[in-house]
Amino acid sequence: MELTHVRFARDLKGRLGIEDESAYYAGTIYPDSRYMTKIDRHLTHAGASPQDPFVDGLTDFEKGWATHLMYDRLAHPQYVQLSPWPEEKAGPGNRVWQFISAAKVVEDMQSYQAIDGDVAMILNIDFDERPHNEDLSIMRAYAEIQKTLYKQPPTLDHYRNFWVTLSSNVVVIEGVMKYVEEMLSNDALQENIRGIYAQCSIKIINL
Repeated sequence: MELTHVRFARDLKGRLGIEDESAYYAGTIYPDSRYMTKIDRHLTHAGASPQDPFVDGLTDFEKGWATHLMYDRLAHPQYVQLSPWPEEKAGPGNRVWQFISAAKVVEDMQSYQAIDGDVAMILNIDFDERPHNEDLSIMRAYAEIQKTLYKQPPTLDHYRNFWVTLSSNVVVIEGVMKYVEEMLSNDALQENIRGIYAQCSIKIINL
């Protein structure tokens, strides 16, 4: 979820020589705009996408983009291990995907608490840069659903509405939210989810 990505980018910002914070945070949430623009995931998460924010020559937007992909790489194996089916691969909408997506929602709620509701960096995002010439109106709509989600402490209904905006598959979204509700009643699992961000941060510190 995007606030966790913004939190991670904020924690790395001091090491990356960022000059344009607006562009940096726009880049941070850019990769998942594909859910609304419908472009291939390869274009936003692989291929020529910037993978390492510490390499030379990246724009601030690209540095933000790279922090998103770095967190994905570090966190995904940990989400998988928390799954009741760690040997089963996540596929579009399957139970593993639903469980991992639910864990990301819980983690996102934890991120909101961790940054004490300081979400100005995501409420002010606009997309002056659109690496694959995405439709500006769609990108602005993508920015707007972030603002709608985070302008107050997000509730389960806020997250449900957010997901429904991204996907028309209500059955899958309700599956995700069912897992979220179960996780929020499981203190041990919540602590395990909280530990994912901590582990990712430790790995970055040791780079």
